Amino acid sequence: MTNYVIDPQVFYWMNVLGIVQTILGIFGGLCVAAFICLLIGWIYNSCEAKQGYESNLFYFKECRKWAIITGIVGFVLVTAAIFIPGRTTSIEMIIAKATTFDNVNWTVQQVKEVVDYIVQAIKGI
Repeated sequence: MTNYVIDPQVFYWMNVLGIVQTILGIFGGLCVAAFICLLIGWIYNSCEAKQGYESNLFYFKECRKWAIITGIVGFVLVTAAIFIPGRTTSIEMIIAKATTFDNVNWTVQQVKEVVDYIVQAIKGI
């Protein structure tokens, strides 16, 4: 059985997270756009309600409710999309986690041994 340094499933999940990030960004953007539209409707209906149009009071309350809901949902989705790391960042985090002083020291020691071997081989010629 092979012992992987990095499990191949990690790369699959990095791609899945990239897709989830894109979807969250799209839906978050749509919610923010809906929030802006509802906010404009809310302001428009509040102006008409102040002028005595009581029939618009229901729409005023509905616009306010949905503007608050879409604003919160849009903020949460966009924030989640921002903080999900991309593929490059995920790979960098894996490399940073795998890079330790022991690994660096071992690599330096191996390079020194190879250089010494090459020097000895050249001297033997």
